[in-house]
Amino acid sequence: MPPRFKAASAALLAALLFSAAPGTIARPAQSPAMELVQRQNLGSNLKTIALSTAQQTETFAMLASKVGAARAKTLVAKELDSHAREFGGKWNQNLADIYARHFSADELASLAKEGKQSKYASKMVEQQGAIGGEMRRASTPILIAYVTASMKSALSRASAK
Repeated sequence: MPPRFKAASAALLAALLFSAAPGTIARPAQSPAMELVQRQNLGSNLKTIALSTAQQTETFAMLASKVGAARAKTLVAKELDSHAREFGGKWNQNLADIYARHFSADELASLAKEGKQSKYASKMVEQQGAIGGEMRRASTPILIAYVTASMKSALSRASAK
């Protein structure tokens, strides 16, 4: 790109950024599906599923034999909390993507705002089996990575004591 175009592009970008009032810089609109997932807290089961999965591993059995089952569960739960941000966003995005394939934008907006009172609530119930199956297929790698990272941290903490 010729230097004069680079300078013009930079000047245009600066003008756009600085002409907006503070806090009004446009952000991409949140998808109706992600709004539904967040407003209705649909991804909140990740930690429960992860803890259940972790407790079924050989690693958890090793940890429990070292510190006791109750302490192992507490350690793993704490590490799941510390890794939640890292994996929760990906989990929620998969969930939103799946809901977007099953519902229109209007249906998603209604479900997000009205929850069980939405006229589409029965459709949501009907779709749960399909959505759950798709979520298992799409998100198993996220669950495995989340459990693995949390178990490594829990083992490390138990070994440090």
